[in-house]
Amino acid sequence: MSSLHKSRIADFQDVLKEPTIALEKLRELSFSGIPCEGGLRCLCWKILLNYLPLERASWTAILAKQRELYAQFLREMIIQPGIAKANMGVSREDVTFEDHPLNPNPDSRWNTYFKDNEVLLQIDKDVRRLCPDISFFQRATEYPCLLILDPQNEFETLRKRVEQTTLKSQTVARNRSGVTNQEQNIKPQFFAFRWLTLLLSQEFLLPDVIRIWDSLFADDNRFDFLLLVCCAMLILIREQLLEGDFTVNMRLLQDYPITDVCQILQKAKELQDSQ
Repeated sequence: MSSLHKSRIADFQDVLKEPTIALEKLRELSFSGIPCEGGLRCLCWKILLNYLPLERASWTAILAKQRELYAQFLREMIIQPGIAKANMGVSREDVTFEDHPLNPNPDSRWNTYFKDNEVLLQIDKDVRRLCPDISFFQRATEYPCLLILDPQNEFETLRKRVEQTTLKSQTVARNRSGVTNQEQNIKPQFFAFRWLTLLLSQEFLLPDVIRIWDSLFADDNRFDFLLLVCCAMLILIREQLLEGDFTVNMRLLQDYPITDVCQILQKAKELQDSQ
């Protein structure tokens, strides 16, 4: 480990040990990349994404509350109505003639349950797309929910529920507002939809994606900065795009050739500073 890297770790530790975190200082440090040693990145992301408050003294209570909210979310949205398990602390609910799977009433919990499937299906698709070959995305969490993981329970797993649910996929509305190349008619939705919705997670290797996310999460206007990152990606291959035909350019845009994400982030920062 280089002395420079040790110095950066020490800078982060100094900021994070304060009773009240200096958010602007943390953002400034994080924008240039967060060290992964000692759980620094995990902690910094929680603060930058407002999962944890700036006051250190309240972190333990907030984490306990958030995990309870997560368990409540599972009980309300993922666990099928009418099914429960007494030894898990969830009381069984009677399924009456007034509320049943075919009840069209908008207030029906079954109706809400089926509508939630649409959101869960999209979440499942996004998880499958996010580097599914990497074991990181298959590991159990440090705080698993026993309601879901217990093999003896009666609940469906989320994946099983999604796989068994037949839904009509919604067609993404066409965006006619921009064209990358007028003559070739290369529209942004041909490539930018994936870039934006998956936060560039399919365009680069996972360590590089995480490095990009450090800068995105550190920026106060993170989604505006994401647009600038995408613009920087286009600018850096501008000459190749001007020389290529439709097929070549689509291959470039869907299999981005530049692997140095620091170069891309530097260009995006230049665009931001010039605004």
